[in-house]
Amino acid sequence: MYIICVLLCLAALLSGCGRSLVITTGFGRNEVFRLGKNRCRLAEVRVYLLDLQKQNETLYGTAIWDSGDREEIQQAVKDQALAQITRVKALNRIGVSRNVMLSKDETDRAVNAEHEYYAALSEEEKKYIGLDEHNLQRMFQEYALAEKTWRSLGDSAEEVFEEFYQNTQCDLNTKLWQKVSLKKQEGDPDAPGFAQCYRAMFPEEDREAEQTEEEKADGEQTEEGQ
Repeated sequence: MYIICVLLCLAALLSGCGRSLVITTGFGRNEVFRLGKNRCRLAEVRVYLLDLQKQNETLYGTAIWDSGDREEIQQAVKDQALAQITRVKALNRIGVSRNVMLSKDETDRAVNAEHEYYAALSEEEKKYIGLDEHNLQRMFQEYALAEKTWRSLGDSAEEVFEEFYQNTQCDLNTKLWQKVSLKKQEGDPDAPGFAQCYRAMFPEEDREAEQTEEEKADGEQTEEGQ
């Protein structure tokens, strides 16, 4: 039960304020949700599902999927994956609207992270995800832009994020989502996952240094304007 509580808390934190998923019909094939005019398909969500599944197996062992609480645990992991990718998609929309862009170095890092990730996947995991390297690179770039957008918002990040959700329609394909279940995928349990490959190319200290440089530049501009 402790595991379930932890996962549900994480899902709540990642989902953001004011998010409302509306039940609708008329979705395309394997389309999980729409965020405004943007669409997200099941293959993208599976990248997050696979990553979270492996993380939890590392922490608690594969026996968690056979426990008496397996249905609740699976649902909590699904909710967390949905919350994560919805947040990334939303922050990308916000970033584009504010002209936040990745530098060439950041784009190259995202591509390198994808190469490491794809090389570590087993054939069964590649088949489960169902995305080629081009689309996986786009996912890593979206993740990087989401982080950069969040940092660029500074202290107003939560306020901007909440306002975005209050003004953006977000529809969930509940019929498809209810059918999604976690299945054991044969692969190397020690192979780096999506998040691990990303962090290897975008380490915390680099992001903190970048933020410090941005704050310094903003301070210099403020002084010049006085």
